[in-house]
Amino acid sequence: MGSAGASERQDRADRHVPDALVTLNPVRSAIALILGLAAMPALADPPVVTSAAPGTVAVTFYRDPNRGDGEIDRNQPGSFALIAETRIVDLPPGVVTVRFEGVAGGIVPQTAILFGTDPRERNRDAALLSQKGLVDGFTGQSVILRRTDPATGKITEERATVRSAADRLVLTTPRGVEAVYCTGLNQTLIYPGAPPALSAKPVLSMTTKDQPGGPATITLAYIATGFDWDATYVGTLADDGKSLGLMSWLTMASGDETSFPDATTSAVAGRINRSDDTRDDTGTNARAEAENLAKWSNCWPSVTTTTGLQIMPPPVPPPMALGMMMADEAMDIVVTGARREAKANFSPLAVTAVSESLGDLKLYRVPVAMTVAAHSQKQVAFLNADKVAGVLLYRSRVWEEPEDPKMLFRFRNRKADGLGNPLPAGKVVLYQNSAWGRQLIGETTLADKTLDEEVELVFGEPSGITIVSDTKPVKGAKRRTVTATIRNANPFAVRYELDFPTGEDRVYNVPGKLQNKPGKRVRQLSIAANSETRFTYDYAYNDGTRD
Repeated sequence: MGSAGASERQDRADRHVPDALVTLNPVRSAIALILGLAAMPALADPPVVTSAAPGTVAVTFYRDPNRGDGEIDRNQPGSFALIAETRIVDLPPGVVTVRFEGVAGGIVPQTAILFGTDPRERNRDAALLSQKGLVDGFTGQSVILRRTDPATGKITEERATVRSAADRLVLTTPRGVEAVYCTGLNQTLIYPGAPPALSAKPVLSMTTKDQPGGPATITLAYIATGFDWDATYVGTLADDGKSLGLMSWLTMASGDETSFPDATTSAVAGRINRSDDTRDDTGTNARAEAENLAKWSNCWPSVTTTTGLQIMPPPVPPPMALGMMMADEAMDIVVTGARREAKANFSPLAVTAVSESLGDLKLYRVPVAMTVAAHSQKQVAFLNADKVAGVLLYRSRVWEEPEDPKMLFRFRNRKADGLGNPLPAGKVVLYQNSAWGRQLIGETTLADKTLDEEVELVFGEPSGITIVSDTKPVKGAKRRTVTATIRNANPFAVRYELDFPTGEDRVYNVPGKLQNKPGKRVRQLSIAANSETRFTYDYAYNDGTRD
């Protein structure tokens, strides 16, 4: 029986062996797979090649179409620029990450295009070398805390460990844990070095596809926000009012932290469409937070000896110092032509932007290289017409009664009249020579004007021309008779125009011939010197009742 029992137990054991093997096989397979993967070499990150700065660069400014007639915001220009940088880099073979240092801080990464090697991916590195970046980089590490006693001026240093930098700076010192900037003392952190992840310049990283390696000329093109440009016109009206000398400047503004020395520069006139993808803040908030560490937020206790303390503004400098300060502030506005005149005896307009076609737009290219400095404005001449033929006239728009007269200079933008260049929108300042020198006679704005288009510069309200009107109802009709009296107190004859806008209300019985123009009909008059002219018409109206 013992033998039989043993045999039976052996049979049961034999029957269980396959089941055990089946159960253990997947485990052994998984362990073998893990060990095999561990034995395989890890996929190494691609080598990094750093391009410290571009060799050549081209900056094309685009005007902010939403700014209207307003001035450029010098602190935060509201438009953008197209920047093309050419760099020479030595690439190892294979997949390579190229770090482009010195790109514009307002770069829109998704617009970046790489020529010279095929890109695989790109990344905007926003971690700049700054107070917040250093604190974040050294969280949990040792630094030196330097204190200055405001009473004695004594400086002490001690080791501390950065514990928190989310919204306040907390350190562990030999005396315990403290929120550093809540003490009100003069304190500074000294760091042993800069974390490798931080960059002193804006950086765009792009990883290439597999490539043969060797020296490569790479062109990086991208859109960057924080740029704008504007046109300014300076006109001198001839004594007889029959011509105008016109000089124009391009004002190009950069609100970016990156400078581009010896850049090929141009400006595009006209309105272009932009997608929402290129209107993001491109890390603007992150950069602003990185530049300024919040030192006074969330201190506890909230009521301290400095609660409600008002920081007094610095004393007003004396007049001479104030003038020097204003001069310093204006130093970032550079008139390119004037600087070159001082250097090479050029005339102020020796450097003049050249007009070129860009589809339906116009591009003004500066023919010499110039530096687009960070946080600056620069002016370049782009037009100089000695004599633009036109006419000085006075005008009133007529709704029911004529409006007060306006003074304007009208010309046609064509070569036969002394111009014939595309005119981008901008501000116009008009002068006229007098016995007492050159005098300002008015300012106005100019919309974009193309070739052979009529241009009107409305620049003031005359003092020698007046208009008064008298209105009488027409009996039995829904009309009024308007008599306008125009007086010319000048010792010369003037040309006067009455503009009747087209619309629901209608003007009847206008004497003389009306000239049809877009949106209006025009009646031209000539008023002799020191005389007056009466002009009568009927104006129809609707009082809300049926005829």
